Order: sequence, then structure tokens, then C-alpha cells
Amino acid sequence: MSTEPKDQATLLTDWTALEPGRSVTLRAHSSLHKGDYECAVLDRTADRLRVSMPMENGKLVLVPVGTIVSVEGRTPAGIVSVRAQVVDRRSGRERSLLLGPEPKPPEYLQARSGPALCRTIAVTSGKGGVGKTALAVNLGVALAALGRRVCVVDADLGTANVDVLLNMTPRWNLSHVISGEKNIFDVLVQGPRGLVVLPGGSGLQELTALDDRRFGKLLAQFHQLERFVDVMLLDTGSGLAKSVTNFVHAADETILVTTPEPHAITDAYALIKVASQRPGPLRLRLVVNRAQDEGEARDIARKMSFASRKFLDTELDYLGWVVEDAAVGRAIRRQQDLLTAAPRSRAAGCVQAIAAALHRELSGEDGAAFADAEAEVRPSFLHRIRRLFAR
Repeated sequence: MSTEPKDQATLLTDWTALEPGRSVTLRAHSSLHKGDYECAVLDRTADRLRVSMPMENGKLVLVPVGTIVSVEGRTPAGIVSVRAQVVDRRSGRERSLLLGPEPKPPEYLQARSGPALCRTIAVTSGKGGVGKTALAVNLGVALAALGRRVCVVDADLGTANVDVLLNMTPRWNLSHVISGEKNIFDVLVQGPRGLVVLPGGSGLQELTALDDRRFGKLLAQFHQLERFVDVMLLDTGSGLAKSVTNFVHAADETILVTTPEPHAITDAYALIKVASQRPGPLRLRLVVNRAQDEGEARDIARKMSFASRKFLDTELDYLGWVVEDAAVGRAIRRQQDLLTAAPRSRAAGCVQAIAAALHRELSGEDGAAFADAEAEVRPSFLHRIRRLFAR
């Protein structure tokens, strides 16, 4: 982009001032394409701008449909500087990019500042009925209350319950984004304390059926969402199915939820065993739910961590515990999060303690910042999910 001070000329935000034939600079806001590209304006209307296909070293730069771009060009009236979205990519004699207005996010979303990475955390369990979804929702609300921008993705491909727990009636889910019917901002549902929910349905599993063009469009939409999100919590299914373990491996880290019951502990250990047999980085954190006291929770964590390290060569870190509390059940029946229904309950305090620990790690205060070197070089979450489900 031009480095000349903008105050030396009138700054325009309407691309209709760009006449056909005028040269413009295009920058894609994407991890796939970095740098500035010179293009020529071919045509423009009030809601569409068509420019020549960008080139680099004599080769076409195939900017995916859905990508957000910045366009800048000089005119006699001043400097035009606008943001737009690639809505079509034409080939043949009409080879060009067709740009449209940038999709507007909901008013409740605020763009985060700085280059920090969006962290993807899966919340899973070895069996159903251990309070996994309730923990994912309440943890998301607690993190949001601490100032984190959190999106809970309902990634349970069998039964989606996040919307039920929060008394939501979403009209659309991720499948509608994949099909092109809706923009990702259309699908989001606002929750308490600034939390947002992305209803998943079967959408994440459908990634394997997408061609490169449609996948690139979806990836661009997730890049848009990541401008507004610090943490993406994936509420996965339960058990040992591939649809569960895929999310464990695709996420940056996984919170494994168990209860003190022997069969819940056995199933949680089985999930660790299955997940550890696949190659790739694996970071597991344990939360003991419905414990009588912290001593019981830590004893379970100590035994599971020892067995995991000795027999599976896999580290299992203790993250926290949640006390057995009738307030949780009452909140579920009222279809409210725990911090709203019973903010002074013992269980709410436990969830807030877990959220505080994650919040400190996100900030790097514990010397365990999430945006580490490994995270910077790993493929995006969507790329990892697509690869895993395709196997």
C-alpha cells in the first residue's frame, strides 16, 4: 500500500470514483496471500468493482472467493481507500476479480487488536453424561466475563445441545455457510456476557466434500471471524469415535472432562489411549467435574496423569475441578449459564477459577502463553479438520 501520508490528499471511501483503466493496489487480508498486487479497474457500479486478476512474477494470484481485500488508488479527486470482499473469480476472456462490499459483522462483535492468534480448544469426554457441554458453555461465559472474545462452536455431530442450554433458537448453522447460503456472521448467535455461538450441525464433517474453491471461501470466512475472537471452544461429541478424536487432534489443545465415577474415569483413559495412538502434537488438560472436594479431584488427576505418562507416554495436565453442586442442574433446567443463574454458587467459583487460569495463559502471565512458536507454524484449524476427516 502507499506509504504517503493520507492527509496530503482527500481520502475517499467510494470506489465509484475509480474509473475503468485506472491502476489500483490490492492487498488480501489472508494468510495465504501476502503482499500488494497491482491491478487495473475494469468496471464498477455502486455495489460491484471488477478488477484485473492480480499477478506475481508472471503468474496469476488466485485470491479465493470470500477473501477480504483492501483496494487503494489515486484519482483526481483524491485517494480512494476501501475494504471489500471477493465475491467472484472469473476465468477465460473475462478473467478478473469481482469485488463487493465487505460483510458487516453484528454490532455486538468488536475486532480484537494486535496479532495474537485465535486459540482453538476442544472440550471432550470419554462418555456422555459427565457435564461436558455445560462446562464448555459456562467456561465460555466465564472467559467472556474476563474480557476474552469467545466463540463456542457446537461440534457435536450427533446431538447439538449448546443452543438448548442457552435457550437459543438458531435459524442457521455452519452447513448453510458451507453451502454458500449464508455468511458466517449471519449464522452466529449472541449469548450472555458477549459470548457468541456458532451452531455447527454436521457442517464440520462436510469439509471433506468441498473442492478447493469452496474450501478457500470457507477458510476466508473463518479468517474474518478470527478478527473478532480470541478463543474458539469446540464442544465435541463424547466417546472414542473418529468424529470425536479428529477434533482432539485438530484443536490447539483439549480439555478432557471426567467425573469421579469409575466408568467415567475408565472411558476418559480410553479416549487418551486412542488419541495418543495417532501421530501429531497432543495437548490434554483434565477437568474433574462433580467432585466432592478438591482433594478428590486432585487424587483422580494424579492417578490418571501417572497412568497416561507411564503406559501411554502422553502428558495429561491437571487444569481444575468443579464441585458437585445442585445449582448446575437448576441452571440447566432454566436454560441459563451458571454465572447468570447462580453467580455465587460453589460450582460457579470453580468454573471461574478454571477460566482465570486459561486467561492468565492466554496473556502469558504463567509463562505458558498460547501463541507459541509451534502454534504459529501449524496449519489452520480448518486445514487440520479437513485432513483428518478425509482419512
